[in-house]
Amino acid sequence: MDCLQLDCIIVFSRHGIRTPLPNTVDFLQTVTPKSWPTWDCAAGYLTTRGGTLESYFGDYFARRLAQQGTLLDAEDIFVYANSLQRTLATAQYFTLGAWAGQDIAIEHKYSIERMDEVFNPVVYQADTAFKQTVIDDLKRYTRSAQFIEELDQQLAPAYQLLSDILDYRQSAIYQQYQCEFAQLPTLFDLKQYQEPILLGPLALGTAIADAFTLQHYSGFAKHDIAWGMIHCDEQWRLITNIKNQYINLLYKSPMLAKHIAKPLVGLINQLFKTRQHKLNILVGHDSNIATLLAALGFDDYRLPQQFELTPIGGKVIFYRLYDAKTDQYYFNAEYLYPSVEQLHLASPLSLTNPPKHMTLTLSNIKPHENGLYLWRDVEQRIDDYLAGV
Repeated sequence: MDCLQLDCIIVFSRHGIRTPLPNTVDFLQTVTPKSWPTWDCAAGYLTTRGGTLESYFGDYFARRLAQQGTLLDAEDIFVYANSLQRTLATAQYFTLGAWAGQDIAIEHKYSIERMDEVFNPVVYQADTAFKQTVIDDLKRYTRSAQFIEELDQQLAPAYQLLSDILDYRQSAIYQQYQCEFAQLPTLFDLKQYQEPILLGPLALGTAIADAFTLQHYSGFAKHDIAWGMIHCDEQWRLITNIKNQYINLLYKSPMLAKHIAKPLVGLINQLFKTRQHKLNILVGHDSNIATLLAALGFDDYRLPQQFELTPIGGKVIFYRLYDAKTDQYYFNAEYLYPSVEQLHLASPLSLTNPPKHMTLTLSNIKPHENGLYLWRDVEQRIDDYLAGV
């Protein structure tokens, strides 16, 4: 392993801690009679705390590279972010922490608050035949003919917990539908150039779970985190699993993942092939990570000390390494991410307090005897994927 030289790194980062999304803020008011705590910046924006934590992560990342013998100049680094405040600001804070004083350019395609096609998790077809093919694939993926209803049944204890926390029976949405949270009407649909559409308890529960999680990560006072009604890790697991299942259904299921991920995989393929920069940093969203890993056939994983499968501020990292002795290229992948505690406490990350780590493995590709994958096998998988979508 000592003879391996770093040839290329591609980092895909989810943005840091943000406020609840604009399309959920008004909706959240309808699910509870209680008043939601206020935030210090606009809806969907990276918070100051989120920026600070990204600077910590950047400082750690640069020190880790240096410890491994990789010292980079500005011309070695390419940074490209989605054209939203939270993604662009994440890139700015991360690079500030990593390379303060260096002139690191941060590329983005559009003016702020317009989605870049590379990062936009939309479907490009929505005809009847395509919709039916997707539904059939979702049934296979969930192993249920009633794929959404089956998930709702599995998540019933989590929905009940949310209902109790929200005092849901006193909410405007209960007055409108006159049914329990788990029985809210469900709709799944696809529309061209839009994200997959899901309405019902799974989608609503995801928005609520997201808000509670962001309160916890943001260090709100205990009585302002779900109004002080989450008391243990098991309750956090129940609540966060709603969001995990939402992401899995819409962005990790095989057909939707492969369909949606093409622009992102195409960019990653281009970065590997052109060899223009040693370090490439892309900043996007949890949906991007889910589709990317699913489309390229990575195995399922669980992240220790985290409840989310695509945690805020987490970074999927692809490495291509070169062995001069054998003239062979290898590939490795890992997930670096802050733990729940590191986010809640806003802990500075360092070589002695690093983010958590998970090695990612590829299905149906046998590792080399050194534990890494041959790059030619991974490159072939990427080429085959792009040729097939």
